Amino acid sequence: MIARLLLALLLLLPLQVFAAEAKSGRFLQEVISSSTAHEQSLRQLLQGERGLPSWVRNMLSRPRYVSGASQAVIVDGTAMELFAACLAKQCPDSHLRVLFLPDGKVVALRAADKVLGEVVLGNPSAEALSQLRREGL
Repeated sequence: MIARLLLALLLLLPLQVFAAEAKSGRFLQEVISSSTAHEQSLRQLLQGERGLPSWVRNMLSRPRYVSGASQAVIVDGTAMELFAACLAKQCPDSHLRVLFLPDGKVVALRAADKVLGEVVLGNPSAEALSQLRREGL
């Protein structure tokens, strides 16, 4: 009986560890619309910030962006999920990257716009900023 209980616990342990890891292959718009934690965290980060492209400021209420699939990354020893998005049909000129913790809390965001320049939110570490500056969707 005890052996079965221990075996059951060992089988469940990887599921609990996996739940704390960052996911990958998800799209920003669907994550924001399906996860209150992600949506509220991003809303708080963007609230009142100046110098952002209008599509970034309004991305929660009027999504005019496209995104690539997210990537699971390790930053400063912590599992995170990295999302990339850009203004539809203007990706080279206006894009962003955002890092989330597995619980939906946003760590940092970097928006780069040809006209407005670069805006970094969230006080990222050097390693996080390196992830936010990666190329591509």
